[in-house]
Amino acid sequence: MRIRYRRIIWLSVLAFLSFCTPMVCAGETASLPKTHLIAGVPYHKQITVSSCGPAALEILYDFWSEDIDQKAISDVTRSSSMGTYTWDMVRAGCFSRLSAARGRCFPKSAPKAGYSERPLGYASFSYASDSLWWTDLKRLITQNIPVVLLMKYARDDDTGHYRIIVGYDEEKGVVYFVDPWGRDLTRATNLDGIITWSMTDFENAWNYTGYGTDHPFWGAVMMPWTVTIHTTGETTAGSVLEVTAEITYPCPQPFDCHAYSAFNVRAEITLPPKMLLLEGVPGIDIGYLQAGESSAVTWRVKLDGDGSGSSIAVKATGLVSGTVPKVSKNGRININPGKSGDKNSKKNFYPAYDYTDEIGVEKSIEL
Repeated sequence: MRIRYRRIIWLSVLAFLSFCTPMVCAGETASLPKTHLIAGVPYHKQITVSSCGPAALEILYDFWSEDIDQKAISDVTRSSSMGTYTWDMVRAGCFSRLSAARGRCFPKSAPKAGYSERPLGYASFSYASDSLWWTDLKRLITQNIPVVLLMKYARDDDTGHYRIIVGYDEEKGVVYFVDPWGRDLTRATNLDGIITWSMTDFENAWNYTGYGTDHPFWGAVMMPWTVTIHTTGETTAGSVLEVTAEITYPCPQPFDCHAYSAFNVRAEITLPPKMLLLEGVPGIDIGYLQAGESSAVTWRVKLDGDGSGSSIAVKATGLVSGTVPKVSKNGRININPGKSGDKNSKKNFYPAYDYTDEIGVEKSIEL
């Protein structure tokens, strides 16, 4: 791992920034286990025949933290009877309190300022390739990162379908999914949503292009930032405590980390009673943070009383922006010119739009 260090003094608060490359390089050939299953991936059934995309996102969200209402997700992803486009899936991952849903699949559930269950967005990436990226996918699974895949519904059915891959067993030649449709290839219902496929069927079905993808073998991950808090010093009255928070914008391989960065990145500490900053202010401006990099910030805190059992919280946030294109609501194509054509376009399409969202996380430590 290559690490660079830079010191910044801001309003007399020490902030140490360190940058590192992703933990695993694309060309690394480290051996991976022959079998692995991610534990604790929840099952959520899709609420409509075409809402496998929002249901897959609900599964990911619930795995990492809060369970988000699937109807709200459907409006953020602008889902319709046609399904959900891949770019809307990725955009929904970073959806935050700065944005309102643009879809109206469930108008009464459409979020007006982020998901009610979670104000901050996640790191959100997608990847597709003309060739199977099985080794990279295995590596993600062994790192306990569930991946949403766009596939054929079945080996002999070209209907697009989103599933979450959660495991594999190369000795048995199988992979494991949590499938929001909850049925295996024989149409039998699985109450826990876990579906087992042969590797051959998986490779065939994953070789699928549609819903905005230019290449087959499409996959995406959404995950929160990480904040690790360390303290140095005593917690007795009159002591000075150094609180260091290491903030990471996670970006595992094979995702193009260089294509993603957050701006206006900021870390803010919240202290309990009887603790005061020795100097400076609670918020530290970090600036830009590239996906796959980390930043460490330090505060010096004076204790006016015994700090044992108290909690210190750090909130780390940054802004990301992007654009999603116009998408069809119902599969109809506008061919009428003039005003009537404009009306039909508004009726049949969700317009393209730009967005800026706040991603990050808040964590605490008990002394």
